[in-house]
Amino acid sequence: MGAKRQGRILLVEDETLLRRLIAQFLRGEGFEVVEAGDGREGVERFSSGNPFDLVLLDLNLPVLPGIEVCRRIKLQRPKQPVIICSAAILDGHIAALAAMEVDQFLSKPYHPAELLSRITIELQRPVQPSAVQAERLTASSWRGGSDSTAARPFADPVQTAGDRLT
Repeated sequence: MGAKRQGRILLVEDETLLRRLIAQFLRGEGFEVVEAGDGREGVERFSSGNPFDLVLLDLNLPVLPGIEVCRRIKLQRPKQPVIICSAAILDGHIAALAAMEVDQFLSKPYHPAELLSRITIELQRPVQPSAVQAERLTASSWRGGSDSTAARPFADPVQTAGDRLT
């Protein structure tokens, strides 16, 4: 753990133990973390209260799938930074997320240092002018070849299994 960071993060993850571990790690790094255990709760937490600096989102969620959660979040705040943290990221997911300007993916299991690195990258991206944030997505702008079922491989740094968040 290095210098204390600041920022408000929404963590949407249905695996309770993993969600608690990630939240504890991020709080230890200085972030304020709001947790949600399913897709609907994620959208509700995003919609109520203060804005989030970042959303960490699993794709395979109960009640409401991660892609739909992301779409609803982006309808409310089109420039909201989102990092996808999921074990199964399909080509169709990538296409739909790219249309929503989501391009940060972490494939589970991942190392906490890699998560922190991705968060830092997202939080340091330039903020868009408010006029750009007023844009709205249409249904056709976020749909991408979602009928693809081939999983896309992601490079992952070599680490020991004990050092990863699974």
